[in-house]
Amino acid sequence: MAKNLEILLVEDNQTDIVLLKKGIEAESLEVNIEVVETVEEGINYLRKENGFEDALKPNLIILDLNLPKDSGLKLLEFVKADSTLKTIPVIVLTSSFDESRIDESYQRHASCFINKPKNLSELTNMSKSIVDFWLKVAILPKNNSK
Repeated sequence: MAKNLEILLVEDNQTDIVLLKKGIEAESLEVNIEVVETVEEGINYLRKENGFEDALKPNLIILDLNLPKDSGLKLLEFVKADSTLKTIPVIVLTSSFDESRIDESYQRHASCFINKPKNLSELTNMSKSIVDFWLKVAILPKNNSK
């Protein structure tokens, strides 16, 4: 199982935040999940600016595409264009299934694209699947540095 991993969750839906955090934390005790709600906050977090000076570099980013003001694709582009961040896997989530968004996400080097389930039990199962693969099977880059 993954040890001392940092996850950055970029999500503005409070219900989804609670359920995703609960689902991930229930499966793995050694994961810290930091939440930001906008693309701007995500960029500030990753740059360690504007209140995020003590932020740890995440090992994994879970990114909602439908965020206030900007699309999550802007944050995905930022991560993949930065030489110190581009190795961080980015899981793209969205509640709107759109083939063009899937293509855009992969063209911008998303690690995977997941359509958010419509009900609570499916969202819990999705969280478990994320943990089972990304935190238990996959070997993530050691990005846990300040």
